[in-house]
Amino acid sequence: MRNRRYLLSILLIFPLLISAQSGGVLRGYVTDSSTREKIVAATVYDIDNFSSGQLTDARGNYELHLNPGKHTIVCSVLGMHSDTAVVFIEDAKISEHNYTLSYESREMQTLVVSAGRYEQKLQDITVSMDVLKPTLIDNTNSTNITQTLNLAPGLNILDGEPQIRGGSGFDFGVGSRVAILIDGLPALPGDGGRIPWDLYPIENVEQIEIIKGASSVTNGSSALSGSINIRTAYPTSTPYTTVSVWSGLYGSPPIEGSKWWSGNANFSGISFLHTEKIGQLDLVVGGMIQYDHGYIGPPIQEPSKGSVGNTEITTADMGEKTGRFNLGLRYHPKKIPGLNYGFNGDFGQSSNPVSLIWDSIGSGLYRAYPNTVILQTQKMLYVDPYITYLSNGGFEHSLRARYFYTNNVETYNPSNTTNVAYIEYQCIKKFYELGGLNVTAGLVMNNTYSHTDSLSNLGLFMPASTNRLENSAGYAQFDKKFWKILNLSAGFRDENFIADNGTNISKPIFRSGANLKLAQATFLRCSYGQGYRYPTLSEKYLTSQFSDLSIFANPNLQPETSWNAEIGIKQGFKIGNFMGFLDAAAFEQQYQNTIEITYGAWAKTPNPYVPGVYNYSYGFEYLNTGPTEVRGIDVSLAGEGAMTNDLKVDVLAGYTYTIPQALQPNLVYATDSIHEKLSYASTSTNTANNILKYRFQTVAKLDIQIKYKKVSVGGDWVYYSYMQNVDTVFYELASLAQYGIKQYREEHNTGINVYNARIGLQATKVISVSFVVDNLFNLSYSLRPLKIEPPRTFAIRFTYKVG
Repeated sequence: MRNRRYLLSILLIFPLLISAQSGGVLRGYVTDSSTREKIVAATVYDIDNFSSGQLTDARGNYELHLNPGKHTIVCSVLGMHSDTAVVFIEDAKISEHNYTLSYESREMQTLVVSAGRYEQKLQDITVSMDVLKPTLIDNTNSTNITQTLNLAPGLNILDGEPQIRGGSGFDFGVGSRVAILIDGLPALPGDGGRIPWDLYPIENVEQIEIIKGASSVTNGSSALSGSINIRTAYPTSTPYTTVSVWSGLYGSPPIEGSKWWSGNANFSGISFLHTEKIGQLDLVVGGMIQYDHGYIGPPIQEPSKGSVGNTEITTADMGEKTGRFNLGLRYHPKKIPGLNYGFNGDFGQSSNPVSLIWDSIGSGLYRAYPNTVILQTQKMLYVDPYITYLSNGGFEHSLRARYFYTNNVETYNPSNTTNVAYIEYQCIKKFYELGGLNVTAGLVMNNTYSHTDSLSNLGLFMPASTNRLENSAGYAQFDKKFWKILNLSAGFRDENFIADNGTNISKPIFRSGANLKLAQATFLRCSYGQGYRYPTLSEKYLTSQFSDLSIFANPNLQPETSWNAEIGIKQGFKIGNFMGFLDAAAFEQQYQNTIEITYGAWAKTPNPYVPGVYNYSYGFEYLNTGPTEVRGIDVSLAGEGAMTNDLKVDVLAGYTYTIPQALQPNLVYATDSIHEKLSYASTSTNTANNILKYRFQTVAKLDIQIKYKKVSVGGDWVYYSYMQNVDTVFYELASLAQYGIKQYREEHNTGINVYNARIGLQATKVISVSFVVDNLFNLSYSLRPLKIEPPRTFAIRFTYKVG
């Protein structure tokens, strides 16, 4: 009995002994110095024992259990100055210490999410990325987001198609090797048709993150050569309102007799944005309306030009009308800290012409040729419901969905409707007990339904068609910092596709990278990533009967894959108060089963009047053309700062040199209906060094803005090297050769320099005015073969901002 009492006493006393030896508690909260609001997910840790670290909870509170004695405790948040405190912990006692953090400089502490699906400092990531700020949109008077994207180093927009480091050519707007995302969710049309740049919310941009190199692990199938993530803004503690009104006109083209319009060819528009916190509710509302007369005129009806099927198109038809409205709501319930839910939505409609071929060289460059203009009306709607929850255990859960609807109505082509249902669950956790290992994992379901109406026009009949594409994926990424100087990253993704209830295709892909801090502002990185792109529905099933530019379906088209490797260095610098980064990278990317559009005789039908004779239909078809490779270097510079109290300078510059090559130039990848063997060599106008078609090997860019007190002056310059190689069909086919493309390219066989200029005035605290001249020297130039670029334009913009 006595032994039992001793045992019971020991059992009762033992927890007290353990408790007595467990030390004390340090607790407190973390606030923002500018807003005095509590900061959620701040890291608080003992500098000598990182595994003891904790994240502040949904109320900004933390609690650390520490051994007795002296401790140095650090509080940090990405983008803010860390705060350090020395505290003395006593046995079984509670100590308190509160932290107040302030923001670091914007350029040196840019935060990005696209690389690892969680916030990281730009200099710490393992891949090449450029970040465009909304000030660049304002400075350049951009009314279409492509105007801003064209200034990004390593990125070109060729007639609406994004090219990153020469990773893609020109495919008539169908299919993209660059993923377009809005707030991390796919924003490409479900059928893979032309990207509706006009309908993306340019008035509400927090920043644009551009990954250069395969990023399929984090961003899915389309990110074969990179991704563009447009991140929209949410309210801060201060309500914000901006309204912009602009108007401008096209100058006369520099070629005599090429001005086809009378009076003024004008463009004008208005946009607005309002963001505000209303209690627990975040509100974002914005929109835009724009009219653009256009600079390419309607076709001329001339008997010498044969068929005049769409010469009834008028000047009014060649204008563009765009309207867009976006709304965002986010709610933070008081009773459930860490929970947020809401939705973002955008609806837009655009009516505009797509001119495929100019009328002729000389005075006809600024007119369209008969039967080569498509009048299209695009409608786009997306709604993004979401819910996020940060648990006390530090698990960040998010469930996000997107319903994406597009409708295209085109002349001489059947109308098309696409519905996309996308849903993604993601969980992020930082494991302090594993030395700060960050794990990001998620599951994706993406279903696309596309319906094309039947068409009977100009003696042609095209039956209705319905196509489906089902995509599911799972991914995970692991990021960890060692010794405070080395970041290691690794991730994988498994993609599954089923098109029209056919065979399930599964593809696992992998990426890895490292970033080593060599000095205080010097970062060396290397990365390797695999890419995978399943053909879009349009590439596989699109049929378009349109003059000599018909497109034929290829349901047997196979996915393309790639791998990308690079090594780069990012050097931070500070000259007085001017700070920024200089970045240089060498890269190589190889593609297998490269998808390119190729001209040939793809349809063979018996002649109803002559037995034994066949009629052949010519046009383009998307084909797997074999292995290709792109190697090169990419240099960029971004900086900003106040040189004096009154003088501020912003600079963005880039230089990209690529060698895009066909690895098996004589590989016969297809034989058409007349037994013509097709290869890179047989379909190229210039096979020197096996350079791929529709690539600019050298591109250089510079944008600079100088502001002195209330006056700002700026401009940008872009250089494109000569496009060495295009399809032979443009030279050899009589019906296409008549447009003069061969003669034009022979006469314009050097690089292109384009200059834009601007001046602005901050008239009052809330009103600014800017005057912009694009194509300053009124250069007549062509980037995409058979399409001329705009002549000089003049625009004035008034902006009202409060907040």
